[in-house]
Amino acid sequence: MSSSWKTLQVPGLRRPFLHEDSKEFRTPNSDIETEMTHSYVTEFPPLFVKIGPKLIAVFVVVGSALGACLTIWSDWLLAHGINRDLLLKYASIPFVSTVFTYFHIWAALYMTFYPLQYRGCWQIKGTNTGCGWQGIVPSRGEKMARMSVKLMTTKLLSVKEVFERIDPHMLAEELDPVLHSVLNDIIEKVAEEEEPELWKSLPVGVKNELILKAREGAPPVIAAMMSDVKNNIETVFDLTDMVVKSLVHDPGLLNHMFIKCGYQELKFIRDCGAWMGAIFGTFQVALWIYWSAGWMLPTFGLVVGLLSNWIALKMIFEPVEPILLFGGRIKVQGLFLKRQKEVAAEYGKIVALNVLSARQLVPAIIKGPCSSKLFELIHRHVHGACDEFMGVSRPFIHLYAGAAQYSKCKHKVGDKLIANLGNTMRHVERQLDHSMDLENVLTSRMQALPSADFEGLLHPVFQEDEWKLVLMGGVLGVFIGMLQWWALGS
Repeated sequence: MSSSWKTLQVPGLRRPFLHEDSKEFRTPNSDIETEMTHSYVTEFPPLFVKIGPKLIAVFVVVGSALGACLTIWSDWLLAHGINRDLLLKYASIPFVSTVFTYFHIWAALYMTFYPLQYRGCWQIKGTNTGCGWQGIVPSRGEKMARMSVKLMTTKLLSVKEVFERIDPHMLAEELDPVLHSVLNDIIEKVAEEEEPELWKSLPVGVKNELILKAREGAPPVIAAMMSDVKNNIETVFDLTDMVVKSLVHDPGLLNHMFIKCGYQELKFIRDCGAWMGAIFGTFQVALWIYWSAGWMLPTFGLVVGLLSNWIALKMIFEPVEPILLFGGRIKVQGLFLKRQKEVAAEYGKIVALNVLSARQLVPAIIKGPCSSKLFELIHRHVHGACDEFMGVSRPFIHLYAGAAQYSKCKHKVGDKLIANLGNTMRHVERQLDHSMDLENVLTSRMQALPSADFEGLLHPVFQEDEWKLVLMGGVLGVFIGMLQWWALGS
């Protein structure tokens, strides 16, 4: 890879535990080296958030009620067998349930995406767990990338369609100034390497005339070459290989796509955890008053942990189609699907900027598994251009240098042009991006998808491992329930 395509070392993960208004909980692009430079900053919904007026009002009401029970109504409660200590024990049950459910739902969401690399001492082969954990999304990066490409190319656009939008003549015109210096270097180097005595003996005027003629003939050759590449793009370029390598080398990018598109849903589900915990906790304390068996606490913790995580995950994508209640006054639909237009705009922007931009596409075509076919195509055009450039003088060159040497020189010109291809094409990246217009194309087509197709574009890539997050909620629920049992006594 040319020197302009440098590897990027990015720092390790910072856990986003700080205040929501702070910018310090931003997570990095990746914690491994990547060949492709991506420009993004991922912000994950933090655990600790600023308390709003509604939540403050709830705390005031609950605190006032508890204070009244401990003071004004204490005699009445004592007459009914509820002393101060017992009252505080009862109050602790919904409090613990609220805090626990809020935390474990946030933890389930966080563990879907982080850590990017496996953290622990022993890993079960072929999984993301063991005595440690790796985020579900990055652990299945390759499979998810392949699935994403398949869904994208079948539902949104094809590779051929993307490159059809590029005008070869426009590219040739834009590349013309760059090719002046490139051709000058190539011609001089090949001549000095292969026929140094002949090149040295030529007058400067003749050399300049040869280079000028090559420059004048370059634009139509470049236009024809680009047109040929465009028409054979599915032969010379493997999109799946390019996207898979990009997302595997930088697992943070796949995270970024999901977190950025679903940030509002992640926040909503995190906050719903507290309300679900409060409701479950209130039911639990009511049951505890009439039947205070210690084993109920870990059992209820298991049920609450499993059910709350399951509900939270289901709320993102289900129901797929909107369900109208009360004569259409209330519309029930998966949270993610309700924001299809906004999500489509974010998705289109991320893919166009970080996955399918010219900055990623050009080196992927040059270095990809189909690059040999691309080089054959380039050599074919270069050889034809050299023959045309030589014109009637070609028989004399064959006689002087020999047909084999002439063929070798042509091949060397092609090799040097290919070696400079990466740097040369960087000068037209902006024009390529403008021609492909992928952000607008992806956004408009994604917005027009039926709800079922839209859900199928993003949900299946991590659906298989949702059960692990549900199970984690249950395990944590049992653990918290055991602690409550110990604290409240048998």
